[in-house]
Parts: sequence; structure tokens; C-alpha cells
Amino acid sequence: MMWKILGGLTGSWILAIAVPSPCTAQQVEHTGSPSGDVWDARDTLTAPLPGTNTALDSTDPDSAATGPAEDLRWAPPEKSYTRALTGVLIGNTLAVGVNVLWRDEPATNPGSWWDNLQGGWEWDTNPIRVNGFEHPWAGAGYYNFARASGLSFYESLPVTLAGSLMWEWFGEPRPPAINDLVTTTIGGAALGEPMRRVSLVVLDNSATGFDRFWREAAVMVINPGLGLDRLVRGQLWRAGPNLTGHRPKRIVGDMSMGAARLAPADDHPGTNADAGVLRFGVEYGDPFDTESSGAFSSFSGVVELASISAVLTRVGVRGMLTPISSAEEPSDGLLGLFLDFDYRWNGRVGFAEQSIGIGLLSRFGGESWQIDTDISAELLPLVASTDRWATESVQRYYEFGSGLGGRAEARVSNGGHRLLLARRDADWAVTLDGPSSNKLIQIAEVEMRTPPILGLHLGANARLYRQSSSYPDRRTGHESLSSVSVFVGTGG
Repeated sequence: MMWKILGGLTGSWILAIAVPSPCTAQQVEHTGSPSGDVWDARDTLTAPLPGTNTALDSTDPDSAATGPAEDLRWAPPEKSYTRALTGVLIGNTLAVGVNVLWRDEPATNPGSWWDNLQGGWEWDTNPIRVNGFEHPWAGAGYYNFARASGLSFYESLPVTLAGSLMWEWFGEPRPPAINDLVTTTIGGAALGEPMRRVSLVVLDNSATGFDRFWREAAVMVINPGLGLDRLVRGQLWRAGPNLTGHRPKRIVGDMSMGAARLAPADDHPGTNADAGVLRFGVEYGDPFDTESSGAFSSFSGVVELASISAVLTRVGVRGMLTPISSAEEPSDGLLGLFLDFDYRWNGRVGFAEQSIGIGLLSRFGGESWQIDTDISAELLPLVASTDRWATESVQRYYEFGSGLGGRAEARVSNGGHRLLLARRDADWAVTLDGPSSNKLIQIAEVEMRTPPILGLHLGANARLYRQSSSYPDRRTGHESLSSVSVFVGTGG
């Protein structure tokens, strides 16, 4: 699967050369004056690009770039499904070649294509790292091919689905996997849009020298589709205007490192394990900002790495798709529709899900002290979780299920710095492929941080993962794993 991702990145190079993005003329009216090399979109642009549906919302990072008429090359590309699907096709084709030449996997052929089209869908046996993270990551590549081709969030979803179908039917000689189709499509959007928005924050078209170099290099890593699109359009090295709303009014990032101990409970086999932990977090936008619009105009994300065999131990994203109700005051509560992605794997316990839910957000306090709460009910299209009996029945160490979930979270902040986090998740899932009939998965987390001193803070985190499984042929089983960590961090 990693080779599939690499192949997709290589494909974006070919796409950028073979299918360049067009720019058309537009009429602009200057109502303000430039500031340095950057033009303020709200002062200069009065009409959208012909052939696009781009709204001139200063909070939408897909709004058109602005500036003098001669700088129209900075405008977003025209909407093109053909360009998006061409990128997906090239990426998948190269991934097949990499699998055959470098990994000695059997080649696909018209016979395997026909078998896959005629046969049914199955549940595959790949590791949870592949099904729970790498497939959604590949889906994020499909998604950003579409976004770089001028498509909106929702217009990019069919392209992501098409990329997954293309791979399942024609990219592998094995039968297509229903779990891959779900995780690649839903997870691809949940990961892909934050990747796009963070990369736009990093970009600064007015920067020069090394500052410009590291920004463009970072975008190539974070969002290769956008980075290569900028290469072809000559934007990598040329000073010009920035996208409208390329940075939100509020964005908070933090990084921490420390040590963690995994301590299994009495009913879970194994011994204690110690590990170094590196964590990155981001909070983008403000859900209570009435000027914000568009899917993922506010979201939170976390990535955790550890010095254990799993290395990547957690990736989590929670983004608002759209508000359902408005709140005159944050304390009144804001009801919204959310898309979540959660992947956890520490070498002992694995868990992965994508969920769509309704959440009630509230905020209490003033400018100094602040309490934020989040209570949500969620639909879980697909949940993957480890099970001690799974290997003997489905030839993998985890099972798939679908069900309902809920979460409750509270955060206490002072001066914009988070001091306390308390969270509880509960998922109930009916097993679709595995030894159990159903299971209840609960995750509890408490984290405390000191106020920052010289830009640094100390903190401690405690987590408990507990799973109760019901089986038709044996008594109920329980599995749990706790972890405690201490860390030093900056930001937040």
C-alpha cells in the first residue's frame, strides 16, 4: 500500500505536465491598494472566475486569488472532472507498476479485471495499518487530485470513490474489498481536506529566499497534488498574491515530546512497555465564527508517533461539515454535522473508524478563562478493532463492524492555552466480519498541562481503552490497555 501512495505521488507529476490547468481572463475592479507584494482579496476582487462557482468568502481557502489583471495565473483552476480522473488513473497505473516491479506482486490483466468485475466483494486480510490508515491516506491523494482540479469538497467525493473503485477492480489481482471502498472514500475526504487547508496556511506567495523554499517543500510533503499543481503553473518561485482566506482567523498548533508506559490491565495478556512519544496537534478555525463557511472551515487534528514497532500510533481528525443551528452566544450551544476519522495502533490494540455525527458545541467563560464542551451522537459506517479470537476465524487479528457511537469532551483554557482535557468515547458495533456478534468499545482520556513558561509547558496524559465483546460460542471477553505519559511541549 505504501507503494500505492508513492505511485500516486509520481502520477501527480505526470498529471501536472500532461494536463495543465487552464486560466481564463476575468474582469477585476480595484477598490483598494496593494500592501507590499500581497493583494487583499476583499479589496480587489469583485467578480468570480468565469466557469467557476467560487464564492467570494474571505474564509474560504478556495476563493480566487486577487491582484492586478496580469497576475491571473494565481487564480484557482477551472473545474475539471476530466483532469481529476486523469490524475487518479495515472497514479493508480503507476502504483500497479511499482507493486509488480518492486514488490514482486502478481500483475493484473484483463482476466483478473473480468474476474473482479464479475465476482463479489470480500473483506480483505491486510494489517490494520493498511486498512485503517494507508487506504484513507491514498484516498486523500485521490481527493486532492480533485481539489487541485477546481472541484469543491462534495464534488471531490465521487472522484475519491472512483479512484477506489478503479484500484479495487483493476489495480490488484485479488477480489475487491468492501472495507477498502468505505475507508478510502470517507477517510480520504476526512484526511484530504485538512491536508489541503494546512498546506494553504503554510504557503505564502509573497515570501522569498529560504523562507519561500521551506514553505514550498513542506507543501510538497503535506499535499503533493497542490504542490505539483503550483510547479506546473509557475507559482513555486514567483512572488504574487495569496489566496483569499488562505489563513483562518484562528489556528492553534502544538508539538510535544515525552515518554509513555503502556500498562495492560489484568485481563489483557502482555507486559508493560515503555516508549518515546512525539505528538503534533492543530486546531483550525472557530466553529462559533459566523463568517466561516464550507466543510472543514473548523477542525481539530492530532498525529502521534512512538518508538515502538507500530511507529504511527494515532491519527485523529474531527471537522465540521456544516452548522445545523446558529448560536447568538457560544454558551447557547451550536449544533453541527461532523465528519470524524480515528486511527489507533500501538502493536497490541488496534482501532480505526470513520464516523458521521451530530454534535452540540458550547463555550462558557470570558476572554481569560474558557470552558469548551462537545457532546455528539455518531453513525459508524465501519469500525475495525482487534480481537483475540479473530485470527482463527478470519485470518487477521481484528474484525470489522458497524454501529453507533457517542462522545463527550470538555476543555479548560486560560489565555488561549489549554490546561485540562477530559474525553470519553463509547462505540457499539454489530460485527460484520469476525468471531464476535457485537462489542462495546470505550476510550477515556484525561490530560493536564501547566501554564507556559518561556514558551514551554509540562503535561501528563492518561488513557484507557476497554473493549467488551459478545460471542455466540464462548463467554463474553474483555480486553483493556492503559497508558500514562509525561511530556514537554510548545504552542497550544
